[in-house]
Amino acid sequence: MVQKAKKNEEIEKVVNVFQDYIMTSPYIEWLWSDKLGYILMQISIKKQDIGESRIISDADMLCWILLNEMAEDTIQAGGSEHAVFEAEPEELKQIRKTLQPYMNQLPEYTYLYEKLFKVI
Repeated sequence: MVQKAKKNEEIEKVVNVFQDYIMTSPYIEWLWSDKLGYILMQISIKKQDIGESRIISDADMLCWILLNEMAEDTIQAGGSEHAVFEAEPEELKQIRKTLQPYMNQLPEYTYLYEKLFKVI
């Protein structure tokens, strides 16, 4: 018999804060599976392809992935194609501006926000 997955309040909180981003991103799909739980897929709409899928078991992991995805999207929106860790000072400023409203709603994950900028 298959055990039914359980919802997680902290993951739900992160999803609610990032809901608009998740819904509008052409690179992210968020699903619920009664068997597996939360599934985050990194997709390509153009190629009709799933690049990677992950079972999300904790809110920290989800928040980290979404912060990185948004940082990459911010760089691409500025016309660049390089990696986040190669961000220029102006790009860093724009990434901070983009992510700050999310961090204001999720202060418990500030350490991930700070970690992102240490990696960059």
